[in-house]
Amino acid sequence: MHVISESVKTVMEEEPLRPLVLGGDHSISYPVVRAVSEKLGGPVDILHLDAHPDIYDCFEGNTYSHASSFARIMEGGYARRLLQVGLRSITKEGREQGKRFGVEQYEMRTFSKDREKLENLKLGEGVKGVYVSVDVDCLDPAFAPGVSHIEPGGLSFRNVLNILQNLQGDVVAADVVEFNPQRDTVDGMTAMVAAKLVRELTAKISK
Repeated sequence: MHVISESVKTVMEEEPLRPLVLGGDHSISYPVVRAVSEKLGGPVDILHLDAHPDIYDCFEGNTYSHASSFARIMEGGYARRLLQVGLRSITKEGREQGKRFGVEQYEMRTFSKDREKLENLKLGEGVKGVYVSVDVDCLDPAFAPGVSHIEPGGLSFRNVLNILQNLQGDVVAADVVEFNPQRDTVDGMTAMVAAKLVRELTAKISK
């Protein structure tokens, strides 16, 4: 994680480059966000698209696991606001941790009600910018089956495009994580979808 953080800081020293990091699992978000916040000198707002909240204090004895990255981010003070969108696999602890850190959690069961708000987000005012973290499993497996933790009932690709393209704010960094090529279709459908997400985020970050 130290290597990741230092690598991100090195990228940020090269104006006008901004880091767009590809996972790997979601554990990488903690060292990336930490580096971005430290380099910019303050917290960011985070838009986190995922089927899971990844905010558990500890998972399988590992406090730095893929399921705990956002707990470490919030504990470190690296984010002011954390919006989690696409959730549909969350436990009591996940909700309690969300309340503890003041996380804005949007579950898929209420997406039809929340959709207009989520497709017109304005983030980053009063902080150092916006960080976008996209776990490919935020998408319904009909669109992206090549992930390690398949959760039916997710976002459509169009939902995600609308959220990203309509987002108002200065996106200073982003990541795309959890694509698992071993579980993809033979024609690489999830790889194509992940590549499209990278393209959209590149456009969003570019000045």
